Formats: sequence, structure tokens, C-alpha cells
Amino acid sequence: MRLFIDFIPVLIWAMLAAVLVIVMLFASWVLRPHVLQNSEKTSTYECGEEPIGPARVSFPYNYLTYTILFLVVDVLGAFLWLLSSSSLRFTEITVWQFILFTGIFMVGIWYVIKRLPETYLSGSETVELYQKARASSKSSSAHEEA
Repeated sequence: MRLFIDFIPVLIWAMLAAVLVIVMLFASWVLRPHVLQNSEKTSTYECGEEPIGPARVSFPYNYLTYTILFLVVDVLGAFLWLLSSSSLRFTEITVWQFILFTGIFMVGIWYVIKRLPETYLSGSETVELYQKARASSKSSSAHEEA
């Protein structure tokens, strides 16, 4: 029961944070300009050029894997730094837990890197989609001129 009483300020702050998020979302919805959408507003913008193809091209989401890998390695580095800078005395169990923790991270990183073929990094899918859209744009403009 004593632990729960000590935890009450944390619960109050968590509820205040949740209420603050809800209030800010509601306020942004109320205060935003409600503008009617038209074709000019929703069209693709390409620095004054006539748009080629749709604005939503297929982005190779496998780049996201590298972002997640970076975050995992960053978290591992933070844990290792905290462990190395702590003033706790290391026992043999702590060292083995540290080795096991690092090993699990390394196996996960090895697995993800092994699963990523080179084609995910080349961006060839996006280039192909751009070339197809450009070719169809040229062929449709040629049909309109004729």
C-alpha cells in the first residue's frame, strides 16, 4: 500500500499529460483554418514545373529498416554507457547478463542486415515508377496535341 501512495504523483502527472495532449489536439482542430479543398490546392507542386505523375510515389520503405537499426544501436550504446559509468560493483552475474544482452542485440542486428538484399538500397523501384510516369505523361501530351 505504501508503494501505491508513493506512486500517486506519477499517476497525477500522467493524467495531466494525457489531458494536455487531448486539449492541444482539440484546440488545434478548432483554431485551424477550415478551407475548402480544390483541384489547385490538392495538386502536386514541383517548383513551378508541370507535375509528372501522382504525388504519392512508392517509397522503398526498407529505408525504414536502417532507421530502426540506428535506433537499436543507439539504445544499445546508451545502455552500455550507463552500465560503464555506474558506480555499482560488477559481479560475475552482471557481466554475464551484460554479455547476453549485447549478444541478443548483435544477433538481431545480424539477422536484419542478412535479410536486406542490395536491391532495397538501390532505389530502382522509385526510378522505374518515375520513368513510367514520365513516359505516360509524354504519351498523353502527344495525344492531346494530335
